[in-house]
Amino acid sequence: MMRSPSLTRKTKAENGRLVSSYEWGGHRVDVCDSARNGILVIELFQDEELAPEQKAPLLIRMLFPKPEDALAIAGERLGDLLIDIVWEAFGLDISSDGRHASEHEDAVFDFTEDAGRIRASLLQCFGLDWDDVAGTLSYADMCSLLGMLLEADAETPFAQAVYYRTAKPPKRNKHNGDLCDAFEARRKHFALQSGRDPELSANDTTADMFAAAKRAAQRGA
Repeated sequence: MMRSPSLTRKTKAENGRLVSSYEWGGHRVDVCDSARNGILVIELFQDEELAPEQKAPLLIRMLFPKPEDALAIAGERLGDLLIDIVWEAFGLDISSDGRHASEHEDAVFDFTEDAGRIRASLLQCFGLDWDDVAGTLSYADMCSLLGMLLEADAETPFAQAVYYRTAKPPKRNKHNGDLCDAFEARRKHFALQSGRDPELSANDTTADMFAAAKRAAQRGA
């Protein structure tokens, strides 16, 4: 599963990017796992204009501060490395066999559609400016903060949106028609419009992408 926040795990900055260490196959693998980079990885898989052979080298360079080190560690198991790291760092299942399907939960927010709500809510509740923290907090830490917005006493735009997307509608009776109509109107207002599923977008291109990634590795990408 995606790694949980930790008070003891160390991070470092490398060429201006947040880098954390992950364990894979008995090796330590450095990964660029900032919140901003996590969103960029998701957007990469949602991009329908790029072919798999274009996405593969981009993903490798996005994930690893020293791609050559990661490629050396992965060897013939580059696909497994990418699957495991992307899942642990960003909670995105890019496996063609859906191996993390049982751990995956339906999305209740979208970083693109909810960008304004997220910015406003982080500032309102924690005094955090997105542009200041997106590159210095890990994706896992940012998701934890967003989860805390749902627990906070303050009513934030983000919490309201998630509430109306997930709450059980009131049962209609002859006395509460106006309440039910208002609830449905709010649910419709906050409904996600894109219909995008990053899991499906990822799975659709993974096999071709891994083949392209192996070719890139052989060329010394």
